[in-house]
Amino acid sequence: MKWRARAAPSRAKERANISFFIFIMFFAVFGVIVLTELLLLERPNVPGSARSRYSENLQGWEGRTETGGGENGEPPPPAHAPLDAVWQPVAGTRFRFYVYSAYVERRTVAAVRIIAATKTRGADSVMCRMWLPDNRTLTLKARVKAIRENWNLKYSATYVLCLLRDSGVKPQETVGASISVVASTSPSRPPTNLLTVLDTEPKSGIEETLHVCVKPFHYLYARDEWLVEWFELNRQLGASHFYMYNESLSPSVACLLDDYRKQGLVTLLQWKLPIVSKVEIRTEGQFAAFNDCLYRSMSSAGWLLVIDVDEVVLPRRERTLPALLMALRASYDPPSKAPSAFLFRNAFFYLRWEDDAEAPAPLVTARKTRRWATPHALKNRSKYALRPRDAVELGNHFVWELAPGASSAGVPTDRALLHHYRIACEFGGMNCLTVPSTIDRTSHRWAEELQQRVNAERKRLTNVCPS
Repeated sequence: MKWRARAAPSRAKERANISFFIFIMFFAVFGVIVLTELLLLERPNVPGSARSRYSENLQGWEGRTETGGGENGEPPPPAHAPLDAVWQPVAGTRFRFYVYSAYVERRTVAAVRIIAATKTRGADSVMCRMWLPDNRTLTLKARVKAIRENWNLKYSATYVLCLLRDSGVKPQETVGASISVVASTSPSRPPTNLLTVLDTEPKSGIEETLHVCVKPFHYLYARDEWLVEWFELNRQLGASHFYMYNESLSPSVACLLDDYRKQGLVTLLQWKLPIVSKVEIRTEGQFAAFNDCLYRSMSSAGWLLVIDVDEVVLPRRERTLPALLMALRASYDPPSKAPSAFLFRNAFFYLRWEDDAEAPAPLVTARKTRRWATPHALKNRSKYALRPRDAVELGNHFVWELAPGASSAGVPTDRALLHHYRIACEFGGMNCLTVPSTIDRTSHRWAEELQQRVNAERKRLTNVCPS
């Protein structure tokens, strides 16, 4: 009996020791597994690991130049020819990623700058593969940078900077090259997009050339009668070319713009971005359009005016906008201090207000002369004109970033004002009649000639666009 009494505690103690041993072994094995994973993360070249295979693939492409397409196991370029101004997907990314156009960047960094759209924060890592005109192939590191004006929506207009540092290739050598954006997680996958690299070097003799940039047309834009007046007035004011983006147009406006395109007056670009407007990205991805317009115009425009099709900038002294802009720059001493961008304050001219009894012509701009008495402050609905060569990133109402050494300035309202011919009242249907207003007949300076131009253009268009 005494022996049995002593045996029971002995067996219990033995079981406790075994349990403790198993417990210790479990945590020892777990610790070894965790330590191994940490070592693999710190040492990505450990043979056989998934990270090692990815790193080896990336290092195999990164910064390497090959001669001839398809050699040394290199994935071939896409089957289609390089495109410009077409939204193309980047395959293999977790989030939607589209690219639209590619431009040489010489000023801020040696790179190819790609206009894109993808996740605002936490965008996928990508790289760039480029086929040069001399038959070399180059794979480059890429930096993805959301364009700042994105309204904190899930998706944003984006820059992809394909960095030329340490590649041995100078920016000017990339003109005419084909370039593709590839997911870093699938570096060997054949690319699903191919863009032509366009030059941005300003041509000589363009200092007083004025081009106009407009955000994408959408909701089947149909104001063809007004567009004729808007075009002709801007041409009177010195604009020689317009960049426009077509998400959707009415048949009549589509015919009008196609006719202007054939004349060389308009660069009309398709704009079918597969991201939901106003829900996932700001209105039709308009900030991608503004910045595509900036780089597309850089080689041929001395000045770029960024406005909407219900807006016109009218100078108070000069007859044309180039004359105003050159005069504004000339007023600075020394000339090196002259701004590269000028902001114009906005004033609403509501279309529901009464017509001007003294209107010299039956034009919208001649009839609608009542406006807000006090224009908006700068950067609040203002629009701007700038020297494209000195700008890096555009917003809607002001320039977000200028090249090093460049600056911007506001234009006094006694020199120029942005006339905004607004259909609806602001702020949720505020009664327009209660807004302090004044009569402003500045537009009458151009009315007589404008009416002649509009009549001639409408007569011509009846044969071109009968509907």
